[in-house]
Amino acid sequence: MAKDIKSLRKRIDEIDDQLLKLYEERMDVVRDIGAYKMENALPVYDAKREDEKIDAVFAAVKNKEYADGAAQLFITLMQASRELQEEMMGLSDSDFDDFNWDGEPVEIKLEALGVFGEDEK
Repeated sequence: MAKDIKSLRKRIDEIDDQLLKLYEERMDVVRDIGAYKMENALPVYDAKREDEKIDAVFAAVKNKEYADGAAQLFITLMQASRELQEEMMGLSDSDFDDFNWDGEPVEIKLEALGVFGEDEK
């Protein structure tokens, strides 16, 4: 039995509230990591860590139909994390603005980033 759209959207709003709370908590930890990197002269970008994270996302997602979307979500989270750390370190925004976002929706093409979630043929 299908629920009405109003109750479905209400549930989406509840989930979004949880996501926002978790995002803010995550960014607080990102800030702490940025401080650690500054104290220890470490670079913001850690390709190995990000590759491992995306691999872990593909391994952990239960519904494989959502795998590419989950990867896009985490790529976006890592981008926002890098931008916060770069800002903390006083690095120029224009030097590191991967998407040059102007408020319009951004579509990330996973194909352009390499093969995700499948063995290369």
